[in-house]
Amino acid sequence: MRSIAACAAALLLSAPALAAPPPRPNAFNAQLRALSPADRAGALRRAVTLANQRCGRLAQSVDRGQYGNLGFWQVRCVPGGDYAVFTGPDGSVQVRGCADMAALKLPACVAMKPEPAPPPAPRRR
Repeated sequence: MRSIAACAAALLLSAPALAAPPPRPNAFNAQLRALSPADRAGALRRAVTLANQRCGRLAQSVDRGQYGNLGFWQVRCVPGGDYAVFTGPDGSVQVRGCADMAALKLPACVAMKPEPAPPPAPRRR
């Protein structure tokens, strides 16, 4: 009985040590967050195009927080589609199509608001 109590006490005391450490701050992702919206859109669009994906214009971007030690952004390109952009603390970037996220066992992309329709062109008289 004493050995069971000793094992239980040891397990309870070691539980915090067995817990996963919190992710470390990602300085590269913090720099991306600090950019102006136009500069951030340009950087995210460039990441998508350098990954050989189509991105005519970056219409939306959402900071989804962290996934492990990676920053996680979701972007919508018009034309092009929806992508997940993962930023590493070393400045590395990985781009995945949102349609592929479930098959890759990565966090799903969220539904983004549709882009508002452009205002009608003024009529010439």
